Amino acid sequence: MEFTSAWVDSNEQIKMVKKTLPKPKANEVVVRIKACGICGTDIHFVKDLPAGTLTPLGHEVAGYIHEVGSPFPGLNVGDSVVVENNIACGRCEQCLNQKPQACENIYSYMDDQAGMGQFLVVPREMVIPYEGLDYPEATLAEPITVALDLSREAAIELFDDVLIMGPGIIGLSCIKLAKLRGARNVVMVGHHLDTPRGAYRGEVARKLGADLVIDSAKTGWKDELKQQFPKLFKRVIVTSPPATLGDGIELAGFCSSIVYDGIDFKHDQVTFSANDFHFAKKRLIASHAIPNWGFPQAFELLKQGHIPSSLLLTHRFTMDEVDEAFAVFGNKEEQVIKPVILID
Repeated sequence: MEFTSAWVDSNEQIKMVKKTLPKPKANEVVVRIKACGICGTDIHFVKDLPAGTLTPLGHEVAGYIHEVGSPFPGLNVGDSVVVENNIACGRCEQCLNQKPQACENIYSYMDDQAGMGQFLVVPREMVIPYEGLDYPEATLAEPITVALDLSREAAIELFDDVLIMGPGIIGLSCIKLAKLRGARNVVMVGHHLDTPRGAYRGEVARKLGADLVIDSAKTGWKDELKQQFPKLFKRVIVTSPPATLGDGIELAGFCSSIVYDGIDFKHDQVTFSANDFHFAKKRLIASHAIPNWGFPQAFELLKQGHIPSSLLLTHRFTMDEVDEAFAVFGNKEEQVIKPVILID
């Protein structure tokens, strides 16, 4: 059987590639994908990645079990599942020391398969069953797990003042998680909130619990925050581009933590005051949520309405509309947070 998936070439052109679906091995599962979210990483793959070969798109996927290589207890053909894009090997020294986040042999299907397609063939360990969500909603679980990792690394405590930079789905999810952890004030910083895209994201930030929303495109925005929060922020979560990390470090207070998650393949250099960082005893932590954890928590956050999919899942497209979907995602005139591709 042949199937189609989306890849990007070195000329920023999205290509629909046909492949033959292999039979699953004994430890493998074939997943029929029904929905795939477009992530900021996909945008970077299309626009910035200096690759000379085809690069697969899509890693926020939901679908159902199409075929199994051998029987697996508790997993049946037809079950709704999401697919982890990376898993720990479970055998290296770090895994055996109960540190899967430091796994030395992380396995990813993204090396040679695209989640934005009709099928994935993956190890059983990558497949996570769920109930109570439709396929598009379930694609939101993956970015929420990234927000969960950021929040865990930030170690938000009761009555902390928290600054979150970047009103994408991950940063917006962090607002709710900070509130659930007992934060006193949560401030969201976004860039150009005067556009339709920015204004909508600011509105969603407030609905999710942000006490203040600040536009970093406005002159003096940092001075405004310093006046309102003279002790600055105990926890800073940066989900915006690397160039903004210096601002996050500057706005972090004494004995604070700055947690960062983000990439830019062309502009990834950052400068900040080392003396301020040193004497204020600040801590900078990289959160790269691979392997992902927390899918059961993410499902519950969605099902219980703590993070409403109706606010975040803004656009739905078909596979024939992938180019349009990417264009909309990057359009400041669109009220867009998360577009999803529906796959027949």
